[in-house]
Amino acid sequence: MSAADSVALDDLAHDVELLRIVEDQLGRLNSLKRSLRGRLKSRLEGHEFGTVNGLPVVRSWTDSRIIVVIDWLRERYPEQAEACEDIRPVQKFELLPAA
Repeated sequence: MSAADSVALDDLAHDVELLRIVEDQLGRLNSLKRSLRGRLKSRLEGHEFGTVNGLPVVRSWTDSRIIVVIDWLRERYPEQAEACEDIRPVQKFELLPAA
């Protein structure tokens, strides 16, 4: 890391630490969410509603989406796929480990 490629965030140190806490909690909560949803979806086994004490509490359904499968497009219509490609800059962000 060079000094020319860095900016001081001393006044935002609290924000950095708060972001560490939030990202840690979100990671654990997303994992728990996936687990809970998986258990519920498994129990529903194709039924639309799940109930607790006779009252509906969850609903599950199948929806259709139209998607473009890029690999198929490139395989079947390589010239058209290439003509539709574009390169755009994307700013990335990474929270580095605490010192």
